[in-house]
Order: sequence, then structure tokens, then C-alpha cells
Amino acid sequence: MTPSLPARYLVIALLCVSVRSLAQCPNCVAEVTCTASPAYPTLCPAQPPDATAGEFYESDITFWLPTQFTDPGTGFDVTFQQMTITSVTGLPFGLTLETSSPDGIYFPQQSQYGCGRICGTPVGPGTFDITISIIAGVTFSGIDIDAPEQFTIPLVVLPGSGGNSSFTFGPTSGCGSVEVAFEALIDATPSPMSYDWDFGNGVSSTEQDPIVTFDEPGSYTVELETTILGYVLDAVNVNGLNGNWCGDVEEAFCNCGTPIIGTCPDLYFVLSNANGPVYTSPTNGGGTSTSWSGLGIALQDPPYAITVWDEDPVSQDDNLGTYAIVLDPGATYGFNVAGGTNGVLTIDLVALQTFNDTDVVEVFDLPEVVVEAQPNGQLCVADTALVAYTWFLDGDTVPDAFGPCVVPTGPGLWWVVATNGFGCTTQSDTLVVCPQVAVVQTGAVLSVPAGFNNYVWSYGGIALPNGNGPAITAGADGLYTVVVQAENDCEITATYMYSTVGIAELEAAGGGILVYPVPNDGVFTVEAAGLTGASAGLRISDMSGRIVYESRERIALGRLRAALMLDTAPGPYVVQVWDETRSFTQRIMVR
Repeated sequence: MTPSLPARYLVIALLCVSVRSLAQCPNCVAEVTCTASPAYPTLCPAQPPDATAGEFYESDITFWLPTQFTDPGTGFDVTFQQMTITSVTGLPFGLTLETSSPDGIYFPQQSQYGCGRICGTPVGPGTFDITISIIAGVTFSGIDIDAPEQFTIPLVVLPGSGGNSSFTFGPTSGCGSVEVAFEALIDATPSPMSYDWDFGNGVSSTEQDPIVTFDEPGSYTVELETTILGYVLDAVNVNGLNGNWCGDVEEAFCNCGTPIIGTCPDLYFVLSNANGPVYTSPTNGGGTSTSWSGLGIALQDPPYAITVWDEDPVSQDDNLGTYAIVLDPGATYGFNVAGGTNGVLTIDLVALQTFNDTDVVEVFDLPEVVVEAQPNGQLCVADTALVAYTWFLDGDTVPDAFGPCVVPTGPGLWWVVATNGFGCTTQSDTLVVCPQVAVVQTGAVLSVPAGFNNYVWSYGGIALPNGNGPAITAGADGLYTVVVQAENDCEITATYMYSTVGIAELEAAGGGILVYPVPNDGVFTVEAAGLTGASAGLRISDMSGRIVYESRERIALGRLRAALMLDTAPGPYVVQVWDETRSFTQRIMVR
């Protein structure tokens, strides 16, 4: 093996690329117009075209290796004999590269052109510095020189069209409480991966595809840090050797026993994978133990093996044993192979690439839909600023009922579904609207509609015998009451003032009030007798005491007569007439 001279003797700004472990990009085409003046090793183009995360990428590169050139660092005219690509690091995950020479060795004296093809689908955006390690073999004044060099190619991977190359999620927004499924998109398996989610609501996760519930309205910034991990060979320690190194002409003056006399053996190691050697260490001489540290060799393309060699410049180098490396996060890498060659490898699991992305989950307020019964008989939603209302009766939509209020068209279960400006909907509680029941007088018969579940009639607060049907026969003047049981646990009470006395009778009896017809639809007549003065007060009140009508009416010959037409909700009301000395009242029912 020819000793490598220090790199200060040769400065070659050569940009070239190597092969990742899996040859997936064959058939590159060299661009024969790629040259430089004055002659100098050149790569075309100097920077590959930009890639886009999540999209297939393919680009060819050409390198020109002139047979002779002037080294600008020393001014020496050198002959370019051989270029060997030893390793490539920093290539974005998802991309691979295959060169036209499978073993990465080129001979400029035979051909001045080589090429490579980068292809694949990059998994994440960013600017990546691809570091290429080579050994340039040149000849100067008959002296062979091997100069190790490192070069960098920038490759830009743009974000995908979605703007977030790290994860997708759905739904992106919702109302009240939202369950969102997240999916991390970057997956460089078999390389180890880590996912660090922060959902902005106090919840975190390390799963690749978590499902998270956002319980409260708000705007949540979701952050994902995706880390592609990799194994890095940091140090090689050889603690002992077998005897295979001893006995060559180079060890003629060495004592192969114990202690060793002289500066031998001369040790180096070669790291290889399925495609062949990927790294060759410098040579350390002087004994059967030595070490190399600060290596920083990324082990991205397993499986790997390390072979310890004794360098013999005259005779053939001695193979002292090969150790197959099995990468495992919890492993220690001590080896003892080939009958005595032993040592320890230091292999760390480190972050090779990290991607950070954020997005926002919006959770909107649900509308508060509270329905209240109004005194006028309407059902109304308290919040009248919502954008849509749909009313339901017994599960069916109510035609033309799309406002905040509705007049019940019949008994049953009523509710409303309302929507706010965010598109969030809420269904109100169910309200029971009971049927209206009014007592109708036909002669001496008082009746209510048939078909209810139960009837209980009473007179003066005392239940009537046989008063369990829709009709009774009144036996005397006075207040009759019926309690009706209907569907949906409705209990309706209706009253009727039965009187066989007309206005003349009231007058003869010293005064009173008469309202007819009862029940009515808001159109009725009030008569009173036995009044004094020029006018009397007339007031209509609902059962809560709220006045719905009030006026002063003229008294003529002690009598009052008023024809009324009220626009009021159905239900029971109290009619009151009063003068300066007395007051009369009567309950009525408006249907």
C-alpha cells in the first residue's frame, strides 16, 4: 500500500459524487461539453437543479477529469492517474445516486468523463450540503501522491405544493370539540426515526400518526419535529492482534514475540458495505494496539463490516480479521475475530437531519341555542344574530319556519337547529307544546275535544260524578273546570263560567259582568250592569297579571257595553270592569 502524503501538497477543487448503497439510478449520460480552461477537474453543473419534497427527482451530473493540469496550490504540473470516491454524506433522505463506475474508481488516462445520476423522492425540504470524500492519485516528477480531499455540493429541496411537508391532518377545523387525525409524512425507514408533536393544547406525542381531541374552542398551533437518526462510527480501538502480521520481509527486524521490538506492525482498517469499501483509515504504526478517533462516519447503508490490516509496502498487506457490524440502538461493539484480533468500536446514534413544521387547528364556538316561550305564544331563540334556523315538530321540518321565532302550528315536540357564522350548529332542548283546550257550551252541555287520554271535570273545586269524559251537563250556574291529560305528559286545564243569567238578570240582581262568546278567538263582547258614574274602567289581563288591554268605557243608564277585537295569544284571561264604588271580574278563554 502506498503511503498517503499530507493534503497540503495538492489542492484540487474537484466536485464529484459517489454511490449510495442501493443502485437505483442507472444509465446516467455524461455531458461531453463539460470542460474548463485552463484545464482543471470540473463538475457540471456546479449545483444540481432544485428538488421538491414529496416529488420524484432525477438529475445527471458530469465530471471532467483532465489527464494533466496545474495544481493552483503549489503551481506543480501534475498527471491525473486515478480518482477514488471513498464516501458520500449529507445526501437528502429519499434520494440516491449511482455513478457510471460501480466501484467509484476512475482512470483519467483512459477516459476523461464520468457521470452520476441522482434520483428518488426527497422526504423533506431544506438546503443540504453533500460532502464527498475522495482520494486523488496524481504523479509529480515521477512521484506518486495519494491526496485525500473533501468537497461539498449544495442541493436545495423545496417544500411540496401543500406547504407542509412534515405532516397532514384532518379535519383542519371544527366546532366545540374536535378529534383530529395526524399523519407524519417523513419516513426514512430503515433509518431510525423520532417524532416530537406539540399540539398547543398541553398534549404531546411521540407517535408517528397520533389522534388528538381538542376540547375547547381556540386556535391551536401544532408543531412537529421529525428527526432522522443515524449510526455514526466515531472511534476504532484495536487492543490486540493475532499473529498473521508477523513474518513478512517488512518485519525482518521485528521481534514477533513479547515484547515487540521495532515499529511494527503498521495498522489501518477498511470499512465496507455491500457495495465495497466506503472508508480507508490512515496507517498507524508501532505496535499491536492503536486507535482512530473523531471519525464521524455515517453508517447510512448497512450492513457494514470492518477489516483490520497490516500494511506491508513490499509484500502483500496482511488481513488480520473482519468484524461484521450489527447496528442496534442498545448494542456495544466489542469484537474478537480471526484468532485474537480484538478491540472496541464506538458507534453513536445521532440526529442526521431534523425537520420542523407547524400548522393550525381551529376550533370554533358552538352557538348557544336557548328557546323561550313568549307571552304572545311564539317560541323564540334568545340569540337572534345566528345565520340560520331550522325548526322541527316531532322530527319533521316545519315549512317556512327559518327565523328565530315560530308560532307553533300544533301540539308536539318542538326544537330548532341553529347555525352561527363559523358554520357550527347546535340543536336546542326539546320543548313540549301542549294542545289548546277550550270549553264549548251547547245549551246546558259543556264539552272539550275528544281523543285525549283522560278527563277530570269539577264544579266549584269538587270533582263531578261521571266527569271523566269530553262532555258534561251543567247542573247549575258557576265555574266549571276540566283537566285534560294528553300526549307528551301534557296536562291542560280549561275553565268555563256557566251562566243562565242575562244582562237583565244581572241588573235585577244588583249588578254583574257578562262576556260572550266564551271561548272566543279574541273577538268578544263585554256587558256590565249596576254601574254608577259617567264611565267605567275596562281591563283585560293574562294569568300573570300582565295587562293586554285597558280603556275607559261610557256608562249609560247604569250599563256598559264594549265590543273588543284583541290580537293576543291563545290562553286564559281575566276581564275586569270597575266604577267608583265596585268591581266585577270574569275569566274567559281565547282560542
